[in-house]
Amino acid sequence: MVRAAVAVLLLAVIAIPADAAGPVPQAAATDQPFVMIVHPSNPASELTRGEVSDIFLKHTTEWPTRVPVHPVDQAQASATRHAFSRAVFGKDVQSYWYQQLYAGRSVPPLEVPDDGAVVAAVRDDPGAIGYIASGPLPVGVKAVRVMP
Repeated sequence: MVRAAVAVLLLAVIAIPADAAGPVPQAAATDQPFVMIVHPSNPASELTRGEVSDIFLKHTTEWPTRVPVHPVDQAQASATRHAFSRAVFGKDVQSYWYQQLYAGRSVPPLEVPDDGAVVAAVRDDPGAIGYIASGPLPVGVKAVRVMP
């Protein structure tokens, strides 16, 4: 009975047109449990999942504006990092980084402990990109939409 009520409620919410509920805050305008953020001076407004993957695997090293890209990862134990890894890579990429380190090819992105540290790193670096848990968008960063 409770499951049926929850299902009906979810269907009702999904059926509401986006503009009927009022304006959606920039950080909540995604169905992901995380929000990609960049420095406000970064002209990017959306990236594909493949582009985000290439940035965080360090295959892409510059923004189109020729500014070096600096990906900022959350701690391995972070629920937000797990959600990001599943959505972008389809899995945890820790073994990829072990292989890269062992072969001397590359080092993983900067790892910081939490959302606040990601925001601080992105706010202070025009080339930085990171992700935080969905919610209100902090001051000093810009949300970037992740496209399939």
